[in-house]
Order: sequence, then C-alpha cells, then structure tokens
Amino acid sequence: MNYVESSHRQHWIFTASQLLEIRTGLRAKSIATIRKVKEEARLKSQQEANDQQPEAKFKPIRLEEESRLCKYYQTKMQQVCKALTFPDKVAAASLLFFKRFYLTFSSLDHDPKNIMLTCIYLACKIEESYIGADQFCSLVRQDSQTVLRNELNVLHGLKFDLITHPPLRSLQGLFQDLGSWQADSSQADEALHKLDAAGINKARGAAQAALDALMLTDAPLLYSPSLVALAALRAGFRKIEVSSGKYIAHVASKQQEVAASQDMRNAAPPHEQLMSQMSELDKLGQEGAAPVDDAEVRKIDRKLKACHNPLLDPDSDLFKQQVAATKQQEHDQREKKWQQKQATNQAKAAELLGPVSSSVTDSGDESISHKRKRSDEHIEQTH
Repeated sequence: MNYVESSHRQHWIFTASQLLEIRTGLRAKSIATIRKVKEEARLKSQQEANDQQPEAKFKPIRLEEESRLCKYYQTKMQQVCKALTFPDKVAAASLLFFKRFYLTFSSLDHDPKNIMLTCIYLACKIEESYIGADQFCSLVRQDSQTVLRNELNVLHGLKFDLITHPPLRSLQGLFQDLGSWQADSSQADEALHKLDAAGINKARGAAQAALDALMLTDAPLLYSPSLVALAALRAGFRKIEVSSGKYIAHVASKQQEVAASQDMRNAAPPHEQLMSQMSELDKLGQEGAAPVDDAEVRKIDRKLKACHNPLLDPDSDLFKQQVAATKQQEHDQREKKWQQKQATNQAKAAELLGPVSSSVTDSGDESISHKRKRSDEHIEQTH
C-alpha cells in the first residue's frame, strides 16, 4: 500500500496544535486517575489503621519534562539498534511505534524505559528481523518478562496498527533518483553535477545523520515521509557545502505532477509551501541534534517514578494487590464452574442410573444383612 492511501497518513499525521491537545489531555486524564487512586488508598489505610493519614503529596512531571524524557529514550533506542546491528528499518519502525504509543498513553501510566525495549522487540518481528525475547533481553541486560508483559500494552497503544512508512525508504529512493538526474548537466547544479561518488557518499552520510536527528522530534508525526527525507537530503548537501536547490525544485515539480495525475492535489504542497515546511523541518532537525542532558534526565526519571500510576506500575503494592485479586477471582470462577459442572454431571448420572442403582443398592444391603445373620447364628452354635 502506498503512503497516500495508508493508515499511516490517515491516522498518524497531525498538526502541532493537535499533538499538544492530545498530550495535554492524556496528561490531565492520568493525573486525575492517579490522584483518585492515591486518595482511595489513603482513606483505606486510614480506615484500617483507625488513624488520621496525611494527604499524600503528588507532583507530576511537566509536559516539557515528559518530552525531554521521551527524546532521551528514543536516543537510546537508536543506540541499542546500532549496537546490536539491527537493520535501519527496525530502528525506524521502533521509533514510530514509540511515538504513536505516547499519543494513546502518558508516560505517567507507562515507563518509557520499558516501552522502549518492547517497541524494539516488536519492530524486529514486524520488519522480519526476529529475535527471541530471552536473547534480546540478555543482550540489553533486562528482564524478558518486562518486555513480554508490555507487548499487549504497546499493541493496544498502537491501536493494533503496525503499518509504517519510515522516511528512510524515501531518502534511499531520493539518492537513487539523484544519480540519474545528476547525469543531465542541463538541469543539475554545477557543483552537484561535478560531485563524484565519494562526495555523494559523504552527502548520504550527512543526510542520514540529519534524518536520525529528525526522527527524535515530532517531524514524522507532522510531515510525510518523503518531505522529511527531502529535508534530510538538503541538510546533508548543506553539510558538505553543495547546493541542491535545483534538485529540490525538480522533486517538488515531479510530486505535483504525480498528485495531479492521480487527482490527489492536496497530497503534494506547492513549491512555496514546500520550502516553508522544509524550513520548519530544519528547525526540528536542530532541536533533534541538540544533546540531552543526562543529569537532567536522571532527575526527571526519579520524579516520574515517584508519580507513576500505581495501578499500572508493576513495582507498586497496589499493582501487586490488583494482580493477586484478579488471580484469586479467576481461580474462584474456575472453581465455581468446576463445581457446577460436577453437580450437573452427578444429576445426569442419578437421572439415568437412579432406579438401577437403587435396586443394586437394596440387593446389596439384603445380602450383607443375610451374611451378618448367618454369622451370628454360627457364633451362637459355637458357644
């Protein structure tokens, strides 16, 4: 399926204001739930101890802190995929899964560290680079049960939509197209036309780095994969100080022609709008390339762990109690069903075999009584 008709475009492309509204709403909902759960736990503890319990302090992390924390873990995802030599498509898909998940849930509900690993594991399966959970977790020194336990949560967060169109494929296609276009000296920029294979490879590497930075931002949620890739390509050539303006105009013109031929005029923006969007992508690229302060992230992470939703935190007492109660309820239900089944079977057996069973029982009782009578008579004769 092409991008224009895909669920990726229909369900996972937003405006900046929409993303802010979604994230603000998720955060508010999570905070309300956590406050309610903590208050109920406080009142229950107060009732059991028959003592006044102080209201628990609750200071959730800010939305900007959530954003920095998620960027940090996305950086780690890129590093893990590179260290384990996973294909680039696995890293791209896992990052898209991670971004989508946190448009369904807040980091107050699910720890990004655990979701990060599950997204990589899931991407390996989807992108046909399967690795077992035990093997994967042994390589990253984490508990495989954590990854497996969160797999259904991640699928739910993705709304079971695993179709992705990463910008990486578009970037690869652009460089292939550039090779044939470059040969036409009447169209190509002079510096670009004279660029040799080594120079092209240098630009490709710079473009890949630019794309990696863009993937750490909201760019894949705001713009089409082809536009993100085009911005990365331009950034790559700028890095080696080679103009690519004519090629960018060529690509924009070709996209317009394709969109017009397929009666999808809104699928490709006009040249002026395209350049404006690429300027916005340049700003996002700078944002993504900015290093993350590890000390700040550790502080945010500690703060997050103190304000997690206890009903969704496997390490919390409330979560363990909830799991134990659920298991007990399931056990009681199975026991009840078994007892009902046994009672039904016994009733059917009694109905089918009742008269025969009664006759046999009566006959058996008479035989036993007769034997006892003969035994008593024998004892009396002996005496």
